[in-house]
Amino acid sequence: MFGEEFIINNYAALMEKLNEFSNMGNDGALIVLEVNPHDYVLSQIVHLVEQNNATVLHVFSYLEEKTSKQIVILKIDLGDASSVLRSFERFNYSVRYYLQKQVFNDETLRNRLGELMYYLEM
Repeated sequence: MFGEEFIINNYAALMEKLNEFSNMGNDGALIVLEVNPHDYVLSQIVHLVEQNNATVLHVFSYLEEKTSKQIVILKIDLGDASSVLRSFERFNYSVRYYLQKQVFNDETLRNRLGELMYYLEM
């Protein structure tokens, strides 16, 4: 009924629209949490993010059959999500994975190392 090209073209267009809709192309951090299903409260998770002056841009959630855990994928608007990650750890949320912008670039680290070495040589 449909040609293979039609399906591939529509799939590509669908993925492009999904990416545009979900803000996945925007700057920010991606955090994957692993939660027991009976402990999963989305409002509490969002509240922890917002306490750290961040905004949740998108949420995906699904139940993993192998582990019977609720997997929550958050896209937030902060490039450096370390404060949010610390809040999750403080409230006993298991952070399975996170992806964030590199906090320090190599030049900054080199400068700081040079300053430390200069201080130690004094």
